[in-house]
Amino acid sequence: MTARHRILLAEDDEISQAIVQHILAGLGNVDLVIVSDGREALLACMAGKFDLLIIDRKMPLISGDKLIRQLRTSGNLNSKTPVILFSASTASELKDMGVSCPADLLLSKPINVEEFLFSVKALIGHAVPPDNSPI
Repeated sequence: MTARHRILLAEDDEISQAIVQHILAGLGNVDLVIVSDGREALLACMAGKFDLLIIDRKMPLISGDKLIRQLRTSGNLNSKTPVILFSASTASELKDMGVSCPADLLLSKPINVEEFLFSVKALIGHAVPPDNSPI
């Protein structure tokens, strides 16, 4: 029996929510919880343990950056949970703006499906090093 993984997606854009939901459905062993703002994400993280957090950088009420920093310093049950931060900006653009990335991994939008799936698998401990075949 394959272990199930609880993943939180904090994303305010409904189209991005649907894309991520569709991609992760292909893994078959994911219980995806979707919230649409930073406050809902914080409450979800306080209420239950997740195996992975996928957080949009620009969300209503609490930004993704602020949410991750709060979780990391809070000592709550998700303070050490791996985090993927989605951003329309690249890592170098964020650095140029003086923004440090508090996440384990920054992925730029639009989502590259292969990179996203490999990253999710790596962070939940099921990555297979890529060969020349698609994930």
